[in-house]
Amino acid sequence: MKKFYVKDCPDHKPVHIWIGESLGMEEKFINKMKPKNPDVLYEFEDTLLDLEKLKEDSEKAFEEYGWYGFLNIFGGKFARSDGYGGLSLVYNKDYRYENIPDNAQTLGYPRSNFPDELFTENFELFEKVMEKRLDKDIWSEAQEFGMHHAFRFLHKHEIIDEQKLNELLAKFPDRKDVGERINLNTYSDTWGFNRWSDPAKYGYLNEIVKRVKRSPVRSRLAQIKNIDTEERKEQANKYLWHRDDTWFYELRINLSLHNENNVYGIEIENYGSKPFIPGNWYVWDTYVTHRPYVNQAMPGKARTNYVLAVNPWFDWIEEEQCWVQNEFYGEKHPADMVIEGDAIEGLKLVQ
Repeated sequence: MKKFYVKDCPDHKPVHIWIGESLGMEEKFINKMKPKNPDVLYEFEDTLLDLEKLKEDSEKAFEEYGWYGFLNIFGGKFARSDGYGGLSLVYNKDYRYENIPDNAQTLGYPRSNFPDELFTENFELFEKVMEKRLDKDIWSEAQEFGMHHAFRFLHKHEIIDEQKLNELLAKFPDRKDVGERINLNTYSDTWGFNRWSDPAKYGYLNEIVKRVKRSPVRSRLAQIKNIDTEERKEQANKYLWHRDDTWFYELRINLSLHNENNVYGIEIENYGSKPFIPGNWYVWDTYVTHRPYVNQAMPGKARTNYVLAVNPWFDWIEEEQCWVQNEFYGEKHPADMVIEGDAIEGLKLVQ
């Protein structure tokens, strides 16, 4: 099996994209391979979990290590949310942003060369970006080529018209704070987060770690809270739409800890919504647009999920600082790996 050494990855690419392009994964597998158990959303019961212990020690972990709000992702302002956040379950020892604690690394980072108010004050523009699947591209274009280039990118793809383009060019001075695209060992580098953090090994949380069979990547103990009013509920549901990496790169297995009155769940584009059952795990292709939803205000209540993400087809070798293809590469779909116990021990598919 071929090894890929992180030292060989160019700075402008995240490791998973560099490896994926080197192997032609998108053309060979990502666009073609289907699970033998086809579905959009998979639900699993956990035969080994002590839910009450996990809930108790998750709260203790927040007390011990803190609670970090998710950082603003719509612009360059360094601001943390008080409604969505938690703790990183993994970290990158070579993370470029030294101002971010290890236990907060997987909880966002501001965008370069982008005005905070563009999408927050004109959210319909971001909705158009999501519809055209350009949400990943717009941030990269802004980072590498500057703010005015990003506006022209939006115009090119008919997100804004010429009048809006000229208005933005006149309103905002061009910014090129970075000057080059750097993705290695940044927030975009999903496979860089491959070491379990101290919170992940705290108390009963470590029992989950012991069951994981694949190398971890971007994982977090995620909590939605302070949804005390209808206005906060509407705001949360509006801004939580997003896409992550495909499950071929980042296989997310999402465990619900709390869901009083079936208030919280997952909504997936062209599928609909489903409330979470505490103690059950959920898997879907996170490259598809989705959001965690809240269907009513819950003063004083919180929703906590253990968001486990693993690398399905590559294993991390710490001593060599490299990724190596494993026996599942190109042979078994990531969803089938969860079903057949190759990602984490103890899950049973709900039929």
